[in-house]
Amino acid sequence: MANGYLGDQRIRPMEMLMRKMCQQKGYDLDTAFKGLLDYLLWMFDPEGNKPDGWRFDHADAMMFRDMAQAYFQMISEELKRSEWYDAFGDLYMALHPGGGGKAQFFTPPSVCQVTAECCMAGKDITSAEGSNTTFGKRVCINDPAAGSARLLLAGANIFKRLQRDELGYDEIMQASRRPYLIAEDLDYNCVKMSAINMAVHGCFGECVCHDSLCEPGEVRLGYIINEMMWPFPTNIPSIRRYTDPRR
Repeated sequence: MANGYLGDQRIRPMEMLMRKMCQQKGYDLDTAFKGLLDYLLWMFDPEGNKPDGWRFDHADAMMFRDMAQAYFQMISEELKRSEWYDAFGDLYMALHPGGGGKAQFFTPPSVCQVTAECCMAGKDITSAEGSNTTFGKRVCINDPAAGSARLLLAGANIFKRLQRDELGYDEIMQASRRPYLIAEDLDYNCVKMSAINMAVHGCFGECVCHDSLCEPGEVRLGYIINEMMWPFPTNIPSIRRYTDPRR
C-alpha cells in the first residue's frame, strides 16, 4: 500500500486481506466484499442457512474467516473507545475511491451524530402506554435510506444515553427497552452492511431491501436483527433472513 493511503487506518488490515484474496483467486473487489458480507450473515444466522448464490470454495471460506477475525478484533477495540463504529462503510469507500460505480459515499460519523442529536432533541423517549405490537412497548427509529445504518447507530446510542441520564435506567433496563430500529435501502449490500452493524452493536430491529418511497410494501430481502436478545437479554447476536412483506 502506498504511503499516501487515504482510507481509514482502522480497516486497513481487512482491506489488505481482501486485496490479497483478489490477487490470489482472481476475484474483483465487489465479489470479495459481497462474499465477506454473506459469510458474516451466514455466521450470525441462527438456522445456519447458506447464503443464496454462494460461489466460494473451502479455501475462500478460510480467507473470509481471517477477514472476519480481523473485523471482530478491530470492532471490539473500537467499541471500547467510542459508542459506535461503522467499519463496512469505511471499507467500502476505501475499496471504491470516488464512490465506485454507484457513486456511494457514507455520511461522516460526526455529521451522523449531530443529525441524530437534532432529530431526537426534545422527543419523548418513553414508549406509548398500551402499545401491543410484535416488538412490545418500544420506541421505533426508522431510516428509509439507511446506507450502512450510521444514523441508526448514532440514534440508538443517543437514546441509550437519554435513558441513562433522564430516566435513570440501569444496563438491564436499557437492554430490555432497546429502541426498535428499522433500516431500509434500495441496495442489497447496504442492507447487509446495516444488518451486521446493527447485530454487533447489540441493536434490535430489522433491515429491509426495497424502494421505501415507491414500493414500501415490497420486500426484496429482509433481516430480523437480534431477536434472540428479546424479551430476555442473552448477549447472543443473531441475523435471521425473512422476505414476508406482512411483517
